Amino acid sequence: MQSAVRVAGVGISHPEHVVAEAPGHTKLDVVHYHERMGPWLVPQLAPRPIASPPGASETAPPFIRVADTAGVVRAVQNGHYEFRTWGACFPRLERPDRIVFGLAAAGVPWGVLRDAAQHVRALLESLDLPPFLKTTGGSGLDVVVAITRRHKWMDVAEFAQAVARHLARSRPAVFAAAAGPDVAGRVVVDTRGNDLGQGAVAAYSLRARAGLPVSMPIAWGDLGDVDLRGGHFDIDAVPAFVAARHHDPWAAYEQSRRTLSAAMRRELHL
Repeated sequence: MQSAVRVAGVGISHPEHVVAEAPGHTKLDVVHYHERMGPWLVPQLAPRPIASPPGASETAPPFIRVADTAGVVRAVQNGHYEFRTWGACFPRLERPDRIVFGLAAAGVPWGVLRDAAQHVRALLESLDLPPFLKTTGGSGLDVVVAITRRHKWMDVAEFAQAVARHLARSRPAVFAAAAGPDVAGRVVVDTRGNDLGQGAVAAYSLRARAGLPVSMPIAWGDLGDVDLRGGHFDIDAVPAFVAARHHDPWAAYEQSRRTLSAAMRRELHL
């Protein structure tokens, strides 16, 4: 048994512990991932509440907060490494600042999901909402829009649902606006992450599932023939991939914020 080690100033107990989701990887491997990815992951986590992990006690706070790489490493030391963030930033938690459209696609071929994501992109761009794209580390993709901090949670949730319904109406063979028994073969536009207290997996976060895949920001031009879902981006591949890339596909995210206008709402029949 190894003695405790320190990473980013945080003591790591049982660093040799094998991670159940990824045999061959240890707790220390997971800690080192977060240390290396701190410059990218901390900006995604520090401004936002991070939903408490599943299984947290009823007396646990509704969210945790980290400020820096040491805070992220401390969370990992405490067993929390799939980070799901709220759609609002401190201190204005009553005003969301993003919309996430989760394209859930279990059992859907990559080509169908790829084309569906492009349909979502086209609709959002027609509304003057610049969309950003990331993998989820699972079977789907997330399309994310940055908005100004002017809207209430209910208004943002209603807008997101209106987008989902519009997609389902305009392309019923491709999209479903909600999960259900009759959606096989279609992409479900999941908007639940836009509700107060809910969250979406953060960009660059590991997923607590087999192989430790990563939710990875990608450019729209990356949507080609190669299936980018699941473990295509994982704990081993991502640090080197990020170090080698020449451009951050989300570099313009903060400058892209839009206000949800009456004209947008009319376009969606809202």
